[in-house]
Amino acid sequence: MEFEDKARMIIEKECEDYLFGIANLSHVQNSIIEQYSALFDEYPKAISIGITLPLTKDGLMSDNKKVYNFTDRKLNKITEHISNLLEAEGYNAFPFPKSEKTKDNTFISLNLIAANQANLGQIEKNGLLTTPEVGSAVNWEQYLLMHQLK
Repeated sequence: MEFEDKARMIIEKECEDYLFGIANLSHVQNSIIEQYSALFDEYPKAISIGITLPLTKDGLMSDNKKVYNFTDRKLNKITEHISNLLEAEGYNAFPFPKSEKTKDNTFISLNLIAANQANLGQIEKNGLLTTPEVGSAVNWEQYLLMHQLK
């Protein structure tokens, strides 16, 4: 069984609505990627995992912090299992932070860049990544990888 199949099985034990993709960051032209070029030269691949946030009956994202925290805990549990799988399969990988503060005190999400490069959604002018399935109602986690997955 290939890594992606194993990862999807882990994710599906925790939730039904998720996004999963693999990205090559080596060709991305972005100031954040360029700022950390040494890191991305060594770890040019990324795994992107997104869990959709529950929507209300009228299709709007619930603004309930408890719901977001619940989804975040679920994502943390998934990423712990994915970390164990990566280690067991001999991959040199690590998760990277959800957002990074820039010099002008704004934040940019490295996760959104990876998810965008994995063709999971588009980064909009407001800085949110919008997916075709659920818009921006997704909680993301990423891993940087040294090598392509088998």
